[in-house]
Amino acid sequence: MRSTVTTVVSALPLPTLDERSAAALADDPGAHDRFLERWPCMSAVEVVDAPTPVACETRRIAVAAWNLERCKHVEAGAAILAERRVDVVLATEMDLGCARSGQRHTTADLAAQLGLGHVYGVEFVELGLGDVRETEIHAGEVNRAGLHGNAVLSRFPIRSAALIPLDDGGLWYASAEKPDQKRIGGRNAIAAVLAASFGEFVAVSVHLESLSDSDLRRRQMEHLLAEVDRIAGNRPVVLGGDLNVFELSRRGLDDAAMMTCPESVEPAFAVARAHGYAWAEANRPGTTTRRHPWQSAAGPLLRIDWLFVRGFAASDPWIEPALAPDGAIVSDHDAIGTIVMPV
Repeated sequence: MRSTVTTVVSALPLPTLDERSAAALADDPGAHDRFLERWPCMSAVEVVDAPTPVACETRRIAVAAWNLERCKHVEAGAAILAERRVDVVLATEMDLGCARSGQRHTTADLAAQLGLGHVYGVEFVELGLGDVRETEIHAGEVNRAGLHGNAVLSRFPIRSAALIPLDDGGLWYASAEKPDQKRIGGRNAIAAVLAASFGEFVAVSVHLESLSDSDLRRRQMEHLLAEVDRIAGNRPVVLGGDLNVFELSRRGLDDAAMMTCPESVEPAFAVARAHGYAWAEANRPGTTTRRHPWQSAAGPLLRIDWLFVRGFAASDPWIEPALAPDGAIVSDHDAIGTIVMPV
């Protein structure tokens, strides 16, 4: 397992087009690891505090978790989160310098729209333009940087940050299942120690592997929570994101079973319970994925996005449709959220 990254920078160094082109052309067994080790963006975390970070005089913190699907619609996404008056956002699938998302630093732009600071870490350096549809739409374009990762956005001062790798990387570099999306890197979580009026707490944004089974997700959760234990100590923790826990919906668990005994089909929840996390009060029942018009309607919508708390009491959970005012789909995941208070 790759080591947790704690090197903090104000702006991530970007791999050059020549470097990314060389990585795309290489096909020897050690190529992936050479580039992973060579690129500084894979071993640092970008941290930028809010313009006026304050340890708000409140014990109630509004937290959202959202897979923004590359964050192609920054302003529409910001409007949805602003309506919920969020203090902390656990964001996944955030682009930096990709043609498919307008070459924007989507995390920085979303944070600026909301008046929040951010922590951003890279999961993958994209060596192409994205999936099949994105490649067709953006044919002839070139990524400025090609970074794709996860983030924590915060109204509170950011005391420290870490990137927690969840695998050794390389699964997407030569994937028979996703040959169209060649990437350097692997899944991760971003952990931030934040300062509130009641003291420090830890916010964690996580994206478990999608090319996975329940056993791999269990192993990724075991590693993640062991690292969070080390970082958090006795501080309260709110953790959330896209867990890709497909079996919950595919095996037909109803809402009650998902909230009370999801570990019956997804052992990642048993790991969370063993580490002292709760989820029933932090999550509103219901599916969290949605389909674009061009996607097949075969198969059920899924509940794969979750929030977990430890040392916090959660209340008033919500699911917010990922729809712009004109009905356009902002992401293929809805946003989820809750209110947390320290106990």
